[in-house]
Amino acid sequence: MTEPARGRHRKGRIAQVPGPNEPAGRGHHQHHGPWDGENAPRDGRLRLDLGSVQLPVPPGAKLVCEPDPSGPLRAVHVMVPEGRLTVSAFAAPRTGGLWGELVEELATQLHNEGATIRRDRGEWGRELVARNGEVVARVVAVEGPRWLLRGVGTGPAQHALTLHGLLRDMVRGTVVVRSPDPLPVRSLLPLEVPDDVPEPFRDTLYQTLPTRPRQITSPDGPVIPMMLPQKADSGTSPGRS
Repeated sequence: MTEPARGRHRKGRIAQVPGPNEPAGRGHHQHHGPWDGENAPRDGRLRLDLGSVQLPVPPGAKLVCEPDPSGPLRAVHVMVPEGRLTVSAFAAPRTGGLWGELVEELATQLHNEGATIRRDRGEWGRELVARNGEVVARVVAVEGPRWLLRGVGTGPAQHALTLHGLLRDMVRGTVVVRSPDPLPVRSLLPLEVPDDVPEPFRDTLYQTLPTRPRQITSPDGPVIPMMLPQKADSGTSPGRS
């Protein structure tokens, strides 16, 4: 099953998409999402605060952490019946144009791994579709002020349309919080798991953390979850300069 291209036509008019050297979706996201932390919408939507990204999680989804060998989190994956969704934020130059470089590098990498590659256009501009057997992955990206948000939806080809619709909705609703600190371009913005993870996501998220939460009893009696400190050498966290 091949997913048809989206975002080219809308109500009889051609959607405007950026060229290869322009910031991916910058003009579009300012009005439709994803959102910069300074312009986060007051829409009442429930989001999981992971530090650099505030992620809207679909109902019934499970969260799985992917730790980096050095200790910090590399990604938090959102598992839905149709497959896996991953949204990550990276440091980017103010002038944009980073996605134009990364999309071709990623296409080459996936092709070398045996995937069939298709380049597509969507609401934020250039997208990548990779297929390997019956597994299809769509990669989208949006560039904001000094950040790039990348979304990946991976799953069986038979569920591609539904999964990639969920991906777009998640990317639109994500808030990116970029610290003022200077960070190397392309570095992953740090992810942190909060103490107050909502109950539906708590079990699967905690089970996959690189360090497990321990239970601390407060002076007033109730038991509250606390995160043990990450044991990582100074300067090993991704995104730190």
